[in-house]
Parts: sequence; structure tokens; C-alpha cells
Amino acid sequence: MHVLSRAAGMVALVLGVIIGSAVGGGIGAIVGVVLAMMGFQALTLGVHGMRYVSSALATTGGLALIAWRHGLNFTDLGLGHRTWLVGFVWSLVIVIVVGAGIAVAGGSRRTRHLFGDVRISDTTGLIAARRALFDIPFGTVLVEEFAFRGVLLALVTGLYGTVWAVVITSLLFGLWHIAPSLEMHDSHTLTSGSPWPTVISTVIFTGGSGAVFALLRLVSGSLLPPSALHWAANGSGVVVGWFIHRGKHSADDDQI
Repeated sequence: MHVLSRAAGMVALVLGVIIGSAVGGGIGAIVGVVLAMMGFQALTLGVHGMRYVSSALATTGGLALIAWRHGLNFTDLGLGHRTWLVGFVWSLVIVIVVGAGIAVAGGSRRTRHLFGDVRISDTTGLIAARRALFDIPFGTVLVEEFAFRGVLLALVTGLYGTVWAVVITSLLFGLWHIAPSLEMHDSHTLTSGSPWPTVISTVIFTGGSGAVFALLRLVSGSLLPPSALHWAANGSGVVVGWFIHRGKHSADDDQI
């Protein structure tokens, strides 16, 4: 099943890059980016580590080709050199504040249950560190931010204006998380029964998060702050979730 999914994903990814690069007009580019991202998601189903990051890097390269073919420059994508310093300062503050907030949530008995994902709790510290420091920043954050807050935001802005760009890219970002929400439903201790509540709540939450990311990108002029927020939220969640699990089992061992 995974083999067929990944084969179809590879086809969709390549086809998306070709369509996005070859078809004139912004609509063709948008369709190409969306198709390429769907292909990436299918291609990396259940994949982690170097293979996942390599696929993300290759997909980002394909999206960069689409952007170049449609005349988008570094500034359009939030990567202009004049925004580097501002973007770095924003990012530093975001990482500190969000990381501290998640650490506090993990230490509170009222919110500790939110970190009950067996994909984190049932893994080793080395794998948790790899996910937080390698898979997430150089895989998930890189390709998603470049696609949604970089290429797509610029393309939709050029066609329909800034407001619609935020709305459309946020909606697409929410829908993008349908497949991950199904995976989370099967692995989180808080979810059971029908997956629909998990899917709907995840799409709404990530769609709202996409709007926040897009506004950060527009206000700062840089792709770095939304990327930092994305990484801080996901990476800190992995680290804190693993430490909660580790502390729990250490306590269990002490009682034996």
C-alpha cells in the first residue's frame, strides 16, 4: 500500500512541478504547487529521517523552479536580504517565548495530557532529538513554509490581493493537514472512535495557524518568523512530550 502511495506521490510531485513551471499564468502555477505538495505528502507517508528531509529538499527545489519561472524574486518569497536581520530578531523572540510557553504547558498537570502522542512517548531520546532538530526544521518547516507562505502567498497576492492570499493559503494549509490528522487520531491517547472530530478540529486549528503564519510573514516581510513559530511549536512539542514520557517512566521505575 505504501509503495503504491509513494509511486503515485512521485508522479504527482513531478507532474506538479512540470505543470507549475510550464503553464503560463498564476493559476497554472498555483495548481502546480498544490499538486506537487500533495505528491510530497503521499511520497513521504511513514517516512522519517534522511529520506524525509531529502524529499523535502527536492520538493522545495521544484517549488523554487516554479517561482523562478513565474518571475518571483527573493523579496516576493520573504527571503530578501534586507529582511534577514529583522527576520532573525523576530525569530529569536518567537522561539524563546513559544518554547517557554510549551515547556510550562508540559509541566502543568492540567495540560500535560495534550502531549500524549505515542509517536513521541514511545521513542528514544535520540530519535526525538532527530525529529526536533532535523526532520521538523529541514523537512516539515522548510517545505511547508516555502510552499504556503512563500510561493503560494506571493502567487495568490499577485492574482487576488493580500487579503484573499491570506484566506486561500490558510484554507489550503488547513486542508493539507487532513492526512496528518488521521495519523494523529490513531496515535494520540486523547482520540478514539470516529476520526471526524479530530480531522475537523485539526483543519480548523491549522487553518487558523496558517493565517497567523501568513500575517507574520507579511508584517515582518520575512519568511523566517513564521518558520521559527512553526518549528518552535512542533519541535518544542516533541521535546517536551518526550521528557514527560521519560519522567513518567522514571517515576514508575522508582515505585517498583
